[in-house]
Amino acid sequence: MAKIFLARLWRVAAVAGALVSFMPAQLHAEPAATAPSREAAIAVVKAYLQATRARDFDTAYGYVSSADRRVRDKNTYLRSQESLNGFALDLAKSLAAHMEVWLIQQKSGLPTTQLEIGYRAPTADEISSRLFDWDPGKLNGLSPTRQAALLEALSILKRSKTLITIEGRETFELLREEEGWKIFLDWRSQHRVLFKSSQPRPEDLAVKFLRNDVLVKGEEPFQVDFKVTNRSRREIVVKLNHLFEPRKTERDIDMIACGSLAPFRLFPHESREISSAYIVRGALPTKVPIAIIYDFNLTRVPERGFHREGATAR
Repeated sequence: MAKIFLARLWRVAAVAGALVSFMPAQLHAEPAATAPSREAAIAVVKAYLQATRARDFDTAYGYVSSADRRVRDKNTYLRSQESLNGFALDLAKSLAAHMEVWLIQQKSGLPTTQLEIGYRAPTADEISSRLFDWDPGKLNGLSPTRQAALLEALSILKRSKTLITIEGRETFELLREEEGWKIFLDWRSQHRVLFKSSQPRPEDLAVKFLRNDVLVKGEEPFQVDFKVTNRSRREIVVKLNHLFEPRKTERDIDMIACGSLAPFRLFPHESREISSAYIVRGALPTKVPIAIIYDFNLTRVPERGFHREGATAR
């Protein structure tokens, strides 16, 4: 199934804007006194981008401003993400460490500064078949020998001049706090969107959201990625309907892309990954969470019998 956005591994950057190629902008000379502060701010943004790309959200939370942390505590933040762990996390951090970040433009004020950042990050597409789509269970279950071989393959890639990368740009606002620069995400002004699933026979269908509790800005696209798995021994047809809570919010949420508009079949124990994208429009209050409920209707496909002379189809 076609993917809606390029970077599944890094949904925060994927929904923020299209990935584009560009050359770093020329910077105007600044007074020497401001250079250390600027470099420190860029270092914080780079560390945050590396942590989110590696799905090391425990580390990423530490770079978020105290104003945002008062809106969403660490446990809620971590529950809303799918973090990596163990060897999978070590592997992702090793890859993200090779990310390049540069400053395009800076707008300074007190006590804030705004940075427009360009980034270039390796994708490891060259060895994607060995990464199990970054499934931590499969990566962490590899033998020490296979884990060492994968790290070596990644090391060879990073030394290669033909490394496949993605490029993008993003603007960050930073606040000066006692601990130094922190990234201000303005969570208080954002809508909280919860993703839930409903199906008549959960023993037949497993649904797993990559993120099911997201904060989104009005008029900006956001994406949900989820995986459905046929748990049964029978082929099933899956039809997806969308429900909303409160119901009146349905008119203020536009679906701009969906990978599951038409019914689809799943063979026994088959999995499928699906992406959908939305925009919250209008002046919805941000204090009331919005729930988008994926209502799955399942139909079991009759077992196929066979016909032969003198035999009865079963």
